[in-house]
Amino acid sequence: YSKVNRDNETWTHQLELGWVKVTNLQPNTMYKDVLVPRDPLGKESDRQMALRILCSERSPVGGIAVKEHFEVVVIPLQIQITYHFYKILLAFFFPGETDEDDDVENKKKDKKEKDKKKKEAKKSKSSFYIDVDSEDIDKMRERAANNNTFVYVKIPEVSMRVSYKGEKEKNIEDIHDFSIILPTFEYHNRIWTWFDILMALKNDSKRLILSQAIKQKLHMRSRVGDETPLTDVQQEEDKMKMLLGAKLLVRHN
Repeated sequence: YSKVNRDNETWTHQLELGWVKVTNLQPNTMYKDVLVPRDPLGKESDRQMALRILCSERSPVGGIAVKEHFEVVVIPLQIQITYHFYKILLAFFFPGETDEDDDVENKKKDKKEKDKKKKEAKKSKSSFYIDVDSEDIDKMRERAANNNTFVYVKIPEVSMRVSYKGEKEKNIEDIHDFSIILPTFEYHNRIWTWFDILMALKNDSKRLILSQAIKQKLHMRSRVGDETPLTDVQQEEDKMKMLLGAKLLVRHN
């Protein structure tokens, strides 16, 4: 790790790791090696670091930290993770935050309760009264204090082999040993917390992984020697099997 301070009130942080490995120590887990480089012999690490983070900053504006350039570079990785381990990591690094995917149902319930309270409040208070939950105000203040202005964020293209096991025994999003190429991600002029960056990367990566996984599924026949092109109907059936599973597809038909 190094930090360089300049006379023009700017500074740069740089973190480099020659090797990185994450192991799941939970008992009876499906995947023990959560994250390891795809080059076990170290050929890739001879040319570059396993992880390089660069962050250039300047003086805060309006109390908000300004990151002029934030870049994360990693070598090709193998990632094997379960939903349970992901939740443990999330709670450790971002206590109190909730993954938006898991929060959908709770938001629906909360919305119904809030709508009911608002109707009751309108009956008993003037039309100029606005009902604001004190917990929501506290969360807004906390997020504002943790906000950063990211002028430019870049995560260069990287290839990965990904395995993921969802919360239940069978899940639509389950994948095993899929080769994925994530393109370069770039974001400009965003006011985000570090948690916001993680969620943006997660959502963009999830969309691309699902898209590539479906493509691999559709071309599986040609890889095993079936040169007959798939019809539109067969492609749609393969997509349904990929997303819903063969048993659900039979019931649907």
